[in-house]
Amino acid sequence: MTVITTFSEKQREKRWKFERKVLRQLSLTELRENVKQQFQPLFPLEFMNHPYLLDPCIDTAIDAYLLGAEYSRFGYHGEDVTVVKARCKEELDEVQIQIFELLESWFLYDGIRMESLAICVDVFIHTWWERGFFEGQKRYRLRLH
Repeated sequence: MTVITTFSEKQREKRWKFERKVLRQLSLTELRENVKQQFQPLFPLEFMNHPYLLDPCIDTAIDAYLLGAEYSRFGYHGEDVTVVKARCKEELDEVQIQIFELLESWFLYDGIRMESLAICVDVFIHTWWERGFFEGQKRYRLRLH
């Protein structure tokens, strides 16, 4: 008797394998240091070492990284980075809103500081998206996908 698999299952397996391979390039210490470096001007040091703040930031950085790696195949086929980023704008905005709302609850309400938090979150998410994009593009070029 043969096992019947569907196309969606095979596609999901292939995507998981690609994500695992791309995630091997990430270092957890590098992620922690980047989170602390990015948000340290806005939060006191004792908050930045708090796991309820640090872990979700790392999770969203990984989400943005994987999103960039997933869309890197379009860059491999010749599309510009800005065009590819516009292609996944909805998913990227969702990740950005998720981290902003989390950090907003740890923040004192002040109009100027909220704008700086929004800019900081924007830079953080787009930095990790681009890292994932270029890592995925490198894997496609080397035929490691």
